Amino acid sequence: MKMKLTLGGAVLAVTGAVAWVAIGGCSIDPTVAQPYKERDLKAEEIRTMLTGGDFKQKMEAQKQIDKLEPEEKLGLLVTLSNDSDPAVRLIAIKKLRPIEDARAKERLAQMAKEDPNEMVRQQAGK
Repeated sequence: MKMKLTLGGAVLAVTGAVAWVAIGGCSIDPTVAQPYKERDLKAEEIRTMLTGGDFKQKMEAQKQIDKLEPEEKLGLLVTLSNDSDPAVRLIAIKKLRPIEDARAKERLAQMAKEDPNEMVRQQAGK
């Protein structure tokens, strides 16, 4: 069975929908129309997400590291480089490498020599 929609029926349906919205039959959440904006995280929030979050939280936290002020960023990365989880230490290595500060270079050298995990030592030594 095929249904045919006539032009008159379509106009009636649209008119009815407009009238329903106009009298308050539908409310629109204004936050839905706003573009997504990431919230800048504080160093402690980033550390918490990296050390205890799920994969999505860890990815979000990694992006946020670069938004920190240089001193705060370096302090966080040194803290993360001492974490018990090798995956967190690898993240710290990735973010420490481009930093030209002597403290970052010293920490990487120390990790290359002393880290208990072979992969972490290899990555720190690159």
